[in-house]
Amino acid sequence: CVNGSYVPSKNSRILSCITNGIVKLADKKRTAALYGLCGGEAGRTLPGGIAEERDVPVPGSRKLDFCAPEGDALPLVADIHGGGLMYGDKSLNRRFCYAIASLGFTVANIDYRLAPEADFPGMLKDVCRAVRYAQSERGGKGFYLAGDSAGALLALMADAAAKCPEVRAAFGLTENDVGAPADGLLLVSGMYVFRKRGVRGLAGVPVGKGEWLKYTYMPALTDVYSPPPVFMTSSRGDFLLGASRKADKLLTERGVPHAFDCKGKRCGDHKYVHVYPVRDPEWAESRELLERAFAFLRGHGR
Repeated sequence: CVNGSYVPSKNSRILSCITNGIVKLADKKRTAALYGLCGGEAGRTLPGGIAEERDVPVPGSRKLDFCAPEGDALPLVADIHGGGLMYGDKSLNRRFCYAIASLGFTVANIDYRLAPEADFPGMLKDVCRAVRYAQSERGGKGFYLAGDSAGALLALMADAAAKCPEVRAAFGLTENDVGAPADGLLLVSGMYVFRKRGVRGLAGVPVGKGEWLKYTYMPALTDVYSPPPVFMTSSRGDFLLGASRKADKLLTERGVPHAFDCKGKRCGDHKYVHVYPVRDPEWAESRELLERAFAFLRGHGR
């Protein structure tokens, strides 16, 4: 850090540039397909009955989008996109947010800075401030955090920061940076950390260093943080399935109310790939998953 700002090392910047180049060039088509950006008009057209407000300024953070059906004091879901902490933005999850909104929620589609522009504490600060703002503007009867891949890790960490002073202090956050804790978490193909060295970005790119790293290690985090009810999903076609299985085991050991939905590799012509509900939220399987997830979270909430 220089004057409180994150400055990545020369090696980190080089590795980050190489990784971003691979994503943008060699993997551009796959990345777009993975998150549904090649989903035709379904990815570009707002569903009937859903209103949307895009690029809402958030003090001290990135802009966010709101979408919701008609109704007053609807429960709020804040959704956080994935991308290995190095690529992507809120547009990746737009259709997923529409699908959640169609179940009767106001949805805040959150954006945050990425590596190497920001380290992990900077990303978490962006997320926490966006959550706080969304709650102040659109809070209703209940609040839930959702995230996929790296976004699932950020959702978990944002709730821990809201609940635990020691986590806030480690990440340089104050009570003014965080909102109220969540009533439940929906975590899709999560990038959960089970190495003691802590979180890293796509292809192992460092995303900062400091005492905060210990809290990105799931066993250490759950020593000080008790999550709300959690609904996790993954599949045998998900390259992060192993992390979800470890998280399922850990939450069971810690006595956290949770459900783990694990699909096979495919159902007919549909492949259950990494973050499949985000990639293909219009599938009947994805719709059914979201219905079960929120029924579980509401049934086990505070």
